[in-house]
Amino acid sequence: MIFAFLQTPVERAQEGARQIPGAIARVWDAITAGSSLEKIAIFVLTAAALYAASRLIRRGIDAHIEDINQRHQLRKIITYAFWITLVIAAVVLFAERLALADVGTILGLIAAAVTIALADVVRSLAGWIYINSRRGVEIGSRVVVEGITGDVIDIGLLKTTVLEVGEPLVHAMQSTGRIVTVPNSAFLNKNVISSATVNPLVWHEIQVLVTFESDWQRAREIIKDVALNLYEEIVPDLREGFKSLEREFAFRLGSTAPYVYTEIADSGVLLTLRNLTPVRRRRSLTDRIATEILDRFAAEPTIDFAYPTYRVYRLGEGPPAEARGETGAPPA
Repeated sequence: MIFAFLQTPVERAQEGARQIPGAIARVWDAITAGSSLEKIAIFVLTAAALYAASRLIRRGIDAHIEDINQRHQLRKIITYAFWITLVIAAVVLFAERLALADVGTILGLIAAAVTIALADVVRSLAGWIYINSRRGVEIGSRVVVEGITGDVIDIGLLKTTVLEVGEPLVHAMQSTGRIVTVPNSAFLNKNVISSATVNPLVWHEIQVLVTFESDWQRAREIIKDVALNLYEEIVPDLREGFKSLEREFAFRLGSTAPYVYTEIADSGVLLTLRNLTPVRRRRSLTDRIATEILDRFAAEPTIDFAYPTYRVYRLGEGPPAEARGETGAPPA
């Protein structure tokens, strides 16, 4: 008693630390040595405590994390951690006196049986690991896989959920409102097209056809001027996106400014605008470009749109005199 009083605080702390492993061992022995009913009760209490803790953590995430993608990922991590911890607790409580060799044998047999019986599940789990180990596909990516185009809204252990866009319900690349699930194994053995993750911009083309008689040089200048005005709006996103591409892939930044190509078509001069467009705003920006081109062309008397024309003649009747090059005046 006197010796304990004479001990310094540091010595008392060290003595207490040495007693902690023994206390933990005694608690552990009491837990594992109990009856089956006691172990079930302990497991239920552990599950309830873990569930309550995960709920509190998820509420904290919802209250303090504003970014929707980051919030979703953290909630998924908490869910996975809950189930993994619960499985470990069950194994610890109910796997009594198994030798290490027996555990290895059992795990090997289980792994072989799972691989054979659940080959698709194993491939999907491998796909999940592959998806999460790369930056090509993540929450918010627009992907095309197995003929399905959509925005990724969830990446599960076995399936990835996308919000469908485009055909067959809508003409442009906008949401159809349908939710589609794709097995993660498809991301391993299928061709996958991804955008809006590393770089949210895609190349887009708009074609305008003017008559041969039009001032096509002026029409080309107008189209390029309209595109340049919109180009200035996306320059910050453009630079950041391409810098990310250069960091992640063997990619070299080339010319990103809009350009108008000229071709000779059957019905007139075809002017093709090639410009970068945010993948989620492609339809709205196309509407803006088309509207401004229409307004600008309407103010130019020397520019006319071209379109295919047809002439129909009744059986037994020839073409009009104008079509034959005749004016109706008698020959001289």
